[in-house]
Amino acid sequence: MRIRDVLNRIHFVSAILASVFLAAQLVIISTNVIMRFFFASGISWMEEISSNVLFTAFTFLSMAIGVKLDLHINVNLFPKGTPQRVTTVLLKLKHLILAIIGFVFLYYGILLIMGIKGSIASIPSLPAYLKFILIPLAGLLIFCDSVMGLFGVDKDDQYLDRKLMGVGAKK
Repeated sequence: MRIRDVLNRIHFVSAILASVFLAAQLVIISTNVIMRFFFASGISWMEEISSNVLFTAFTFLSMAIGVKLDLHINVNLFPKGTPQRVTTVLLKLKHLILAIIGFVFLYYGILLIMGIKGSIASIPSLPAYLKFILIPLAGLLIFCDSVMGLFGVDKDDQYLDRKLMGVGAKK
């Protein structure tokens, strides 16, 4: 199996995970709001899990998908008549900077997870590093996609669209 296929499948799983985390966050927040409004009470751990664990995981997984699909914010500083050499060099520089950022997330994410001791305040049975567990995965995906872009390897950017958008299509 080629590296591109493995990365595409990891991206697919991360997109599903990000969707599940977002849906869980919606359910948790809605439940907590309903409980506070109608029953004048709430569950204390719900907000911490939603904002610290699920939101962080969703954010970093979505960021990795955004880098793969080139959906991050772009600013065109150069006119369309810029020579192709300049455009190519700037594109390679963009991929190099993204690869460095991905490596930093991977390296320091692992150090962060290994260095955190203790547990989540409202649920002592959950380790505190759970909040940051997906930062290294996002860093790895960003790094791999950026290196592939740097060397001009086709990333098959339409893979997620084919897998996710064709779910309800008739065959």
